[in-house]
Amino acid sequence: MSGNSRRSGPRPDKARRNRPGAAVLALALAGAPLAATGLTVGLTAGLTAGLATGLPGAAQAQEALTPAQKAERVFHTFGRYGAKYSYGPVTEKDGVLTIRNLKYAVAWPSDAVVKPGAPKKTVTVTFTVETIAVRRYDYRNPELPHFADVTYTGMRFGGGLFDAPELRSALAVFGRQDLVVDIVQTYELDRAAGSIDLDAFAVTMRGLLRQEMSGRFDGVEFARLMDPNLLEKLGPGSLGSEPPEAAAGTVLDLFAATRVHRMSYALTDLGGIDKAMAVMAAAQAKKHPDRPKLTDKTMRQALAGALAGMTARFSGSFAPVMLGAAARWLETPGTLTIALKPGRPLPVAGIVGYLATFSRQAKQRKGQKIDLDPLQKFLGLSVAYTPLPR
Repeated sequence: MSGNSRRSGPRPDKARRNRPGAAVLALALAGAPLAATGLTVGLTAGLTAGLATGLPGAAQAQEALTPAQKAERVFHTFGRYGAKYSYGPVTEKDGVLTIRNLKYAVAWPSDAVVKPGAPKKTVTVTFTVETIAVRRYDYRNPELPHFADVTYTGMRFGGGLFDAPELRSALAVFGRQDLVVDIVQTYELDRAAGSIDLDAFAVTMRGLLRQEMSGRFDGVEFARLMDPNLLEKLGPGSLGSEPPEAAAGTVLDLFAATRVHRMSYALTDLGGIDKAMAVMAAAQAKKHPDRPKLTDKTMRQALAGALAGMTARFSGSFAPVMLGAAARWLETPGTLTIALKPGRPLPVAGIVGYLATFSRQAKQRKGQKIDLDPLQKFLGLSVAYTPLPR
C-alpha cells in the first residue's frame, strides 16, 4: 500500500474486539505501566536473537521488502473492525523505516459517555502520530511480531474519547489539545519458550510525566493472548461479555503461570505534579475561601510531609526507605523507580497469594506496627528516588 492510503475493515459491530493500535492509546491515557493490560502489541510481540540469526534466508526476505511493504506489515491489524487509517510519506535510511502523519479512527460501542439506562451509543476514538521510526521489526510475523524497536513521536488524541466522565477530570490538569505523547517500545520474545524480554516500554506525556517499564518474564501463554474472544471478555464495563469482577479473575488466570525474573517501573515527574497540585489548591480555595490560600508548592510539601510521617506505623528498615523516596519524589521533581528482582523467578499466582496473605495478617494485627522487610525480601523489592538534572 502506498503512502496516504486508507483501509476500512469488515464488521464494525465488533469494534470492541482486537482493537488494533488502541493498546498504545489505552496505555498512554491510562497513565499505567504495561502492566496496564498485558494485551498490547508491545507485550505480546518479539523474537529471540538466536531464532533471528538462525534464519538467514528469512532475514534476507525481510530486507527484500520495499519501505511501502514494510509499512503495510507494521499496520497489519490497524484496519480491522471498521477502523480507518491513513499515513503519509514512507522512507528508509540506514536501516530505519520512517512513517509520517499516521491518522487512525474507530467507532467503539460505549456506555461510558451516556447516563445509566440511556440508549447505547458509540464513541469515536481518534489519534494521530507525527512520526513512527521502526528500527527493528519482525515483518515476517505481522499478526504477532516476534521482535520490535519502534518509536511513536507526537501522538495526539481526539474524537469522543474525552467525553467519558472518568476522563473529564483529567482535562482540568491538561487540556485536550495540549496532550502530546511519545512512546518507545523495544522487546523480543520466544513464543516456543513463552518468554518475553521487555527492554523498554516508555510513555512520555510531554510536560506531565514519563513512565518506563522493563523486565523479563517467562511462562507466558501466547496462544491464549491471541484468542480473538479475549478482548471482548475483558472489555470495560458492559462492553465486555464479563462483569469487571469476572474480568479480573480472567486476567489473573491468564497470567497465573507467568514468572517474573525481574521488573522495573520508573515514573518521572515532568511538571504533571505541579499542575495537579495547582488544580487541587484551586479546588480547596474555592471550597474554603476563608482559609489561607494554598499553592501548588505548599500542597506538594503537605503531601510529602504526610507520607514521610507514615513511617511511625511501620517497623523494620525497608518502610522508611520506601516512604522517604516517595516523599522526596512528591516534593521535588525527579524519578521514582520501583524494581523487583527476586532470588528466583516468581509466578504471578505466587506473588498475588503472598500479598493476600500478608495483607490479611496485617489486618489481624490492628494497632501494631507492620514490618515490610519480609515482603521486600520475598520480592527483591527496591525503591529509589533520583532528582532531575539541573
